[in-house]
Amino acid sequence: MCIALVTFAGVSFRAVSKIFVCINLYLNLNIGNPTHTTVLNWIKKQGISNFKEKEFYIREKWVLIVDESIQFGNKKLLLVLAVPESRCREGRALSYSDLTPLVLKVGASWKSKDITSEIRRHINLKQVSYCISDGGNNLTHTYRTLKWKYIPDINHKFSLIVQSVFEKDPLFVDFTKSLSLLRGQKSMSKIARIVSPNQRIISRFMNLTPLFMWGAKMLVLLDKNQLTPEEEAALSFLRPNRAFIFDTCRLLLTMNKIQKLLKNKGYNVETAREALSFFSGMNGSNVLKIKKQIENYFADLSSKTKKGTTICCSSDIIESCFGKYKEIVRGNKTVGISDLCLCIAAMTGSKNLDGTNCAMETVNMRQVKDWKNKNVSKTLFAEKQELNMKVERYFN
Repeated sequence: MCIALVTFAGVSFRAVSKIFVCINLYLNLNIGNPTHTTVLNWIKKQGISNFKEKEFYIREKWVLIVDESIQFGNKKLLLVLAVPESRCREGRALSYSDLTPLVLKVGASWKSKDITSEIRRHINLKQVSYCISDGGNNLTHTYRTLKWKYIPDINHKFSLIVQSVFEKDPLFVDFTKSLSLLRGQKSMSKIARIVSPNQRIISRFMNLTPLFMWGAKMLVLLDKNQLTPEEEAALSFLRPNRAFIFDTCRLLLTMNKIQKLLKNKGYNVETAREALSFFSGMNGSNVLKIKKQIENYFADLSSKTKKGTTICCSSDIIESCFGKYKEIVRGNKTVGISDLCLCIAAMTGSKNLDGTNCAMETVNMRQVKDWKNKNVSKTLFAEKQELNMKVERYFN
């Protein structure tokens, strides 16, 4: 239950202990109350137990999902997850129970040769059918070196498609500049309710839908005279862009619909045909440009797919793992990446009492320490401590 509260519900380690106090207080269960350190050790043991020996992967073909975290302090975390290829053919979205952690290691940087070396250590290369990831140069170079099929993640691919069409579009540039000006001038004013959503600087072309949905809603309110004169004046830039806003909003919603279809059902001839049918009745130069690029993306996937089979084309599950991990460590980012990254491994695999009992009984703290020494370099916090100790005597 403690492990689930952290990895599934996102509860902090100290809050887990308090939850058990409340359970005992209000339900009179008299359950033992584990400390936050005990919970942390349990999760590390569960994470260690979810790793498999190299022989485990000989049983069948595997699909690898690969990514590296953003910089935590001065380190990056490489994560490689393995999914049975048979599971990817089922035509449903991946879940944590489908995953087996293959590589989880910390490094100052991850070059192609380093990633290649780590993967070789953990799995027979012939057992890998294809890999899914974003288009990072180090990752794509790794796949070329290993001569593996590379399936571009649909989220990142669609983001690049949108960027190629809109980045230099004068209407788009003017629209986003006006939104930025509106947020800067009115966010703290009495008309703050009309301010547009914040736009992410990183990967901003992945998150344009909320901006254009906002624009379409504001135009409806303007048409119905539901805003004050001051609000209408602040939103005066919307009316001249009416056609662009509504057309782009519809286009982005259609692309979201395509992504949802392929993430849930995978890519095959049928889903590709259904996805392209969503453009029915839509015209315009931007629509045609994007549709053409999506057709090219589908053609690339088809060239890497056996006839009549379904492949997975989304790495959302690995992004979710990183997202949950960041939530767990959000209060202590200055420490850097520690063996707490084993939380990611603990999230994976099927959850049952037998598996948890086995992990608690067979994995000891010495194994956790050995894993840390092999896979986690010195943390940023430890480096700072060493530096402080060198000058402490001058201040005593």
